[in-house]
Amino acid sequence: MAVNLLNIQKKYNTQAKCLNLLVKIRWGKTVKCPKCDSDKVRVLDKQQKRYFCKTCKVQFSVFTDTIFEGTRLELPKWFTTIVLVLNAKSGMAAKEIERNMGFTYKTAYYTAMRIRVGMIEPESKLNGIIEMDESYFGGKARKRSKLTAPNDPDISSVTLKRGRGTNKVSVVGMVQRKGKVKTKLIEKLTKRNLLAMLKQNARSENSILVTDGFRSYKELEKYIDRLEITHSKEFSRGIVHVNTIEGFWSYVKNGIRGSYKSISKKYLPFYLAEYEWKFNHRYYRGDEFEAYLKNALSHDKDLEYWKAESLQQVKKVAYEPRKK
Repeated sequence: MAVNLLNIQKKYNTQAKCLNLLVKIRWGKTVKCPKCDSDKVRVLDKQQKRYFCKTCKVQFSVFTDTIFEGTRLELPKWFTTIVLVLNAKSGMAAKEIERNMGFTYKTAYYTAMRIRVGMIEPESKLNGIIEMDESYFGGKARKRSKLTAPNDPDISSVTLKRGRGTNKVSVVGMVQRKGKVKTKLIEKLTKRNLLAMLKQNARSENSILVTDGFRSYKELEKYIDRLEITHSKEFSRGIVHVNTIEGFWSYVKNGIRGSYKSISKKYLPFYLAEYEWKFNHRYYRGDEFEAYLKNALSHDKDLEYWKAESLQQVKKVAYEPRKK
């Protein structure tokens, strides 16, 4: 369900109202220390929501260990930007945020990346009828410039053909029929790598995996029952098809092409997290804004984790217990 921007701006038009909402979502009635989980805390600054833990002697705020930590941007502007991104189902580039909000480009980009980190959801297992397929991300080879030195490599000769055998970035996706989708960058589509992803994201009991005829998928039958569709002969046979995951790939690629134009391999996992969130909440009938904040308040803001090559590395950092 789309979030009404005017309602959010009217309801949370001050810093105090926004802070109260964050405290309510994160802790409810009992404030707890994010380091030791103790409820023995003393209020240091009621307006800024700053506290002191009597157990571990640490100061903290509602921003501590969240995507909001260290921000200088007012929360009403944060909330407005979050709603804009949530409602942009095909994505919203930093330049568009810059134009809408009056930020500098650096602030717009930095805020947008934090919002995407807030969209990384906790690990959960898919079950039922599950489709699995891979897709490839990357542009066309450029023509060789006449000014290029003779010894320079001819990048127009690089293999950028469609499908398997390409030099593009390979991403594997799994989707539960009428359920959630999971994605992961996998450099080599080996049996071992695909099986590891399957075990991490799907239950084998009472589940059926549907794939195409790619030979590496045959190894997955050791873990889960599998049905196969041969695309050289047909694209659908009753429940045997991968149309749902292929529809997701179409949604992602059209969004990137229309909103972002191009994305580097390093940051692709975070854009995929954005499209995962929007796909997974397509039937959500509750308050998506508050659902997003609840998820976002569970993430550390440290940028070094945001630059990880794999989204799974980011999830591991975001959800493993923090060292005390």
